[in-house]
Amino acid sequence: MSILYSGGLWTVAIILGLGLGYVWALNGPGWAYKALVIVAAIVIAGALFLPELHVFRIRILEGLNWWKWAFAIAIPVLGYGMLVRWIKKKADARHDT
Repeated sequence: MSILYSGGLWTVAIILGLGLGYVWALNGPGWAYKALVIVAAIVIAGALFLPELHVFRIRILEGLNWWKWAFAIAIPVLGYGMLVRWIKKKADARHDT
């Protein structure tokens, strides 16, 4: 619970997850899912405009730093997987005829 109390990216993610769960459980309209994700993105982007020493801004930046490294590792791996899949589809198409 200390992660939730300290604020930051994990707090926004938990609140977003709860909101999406409520929309799903109450059979909400499809646009509600998109609206909640957009609101969460606006909150994250808005936190970057807070003063430099604001705790919420610091916690958001710490969370974004973790995601930066996760994407930096995942993008080449996913790109390689997509390239292998594309080559396999091309090879299968040539052998089918």
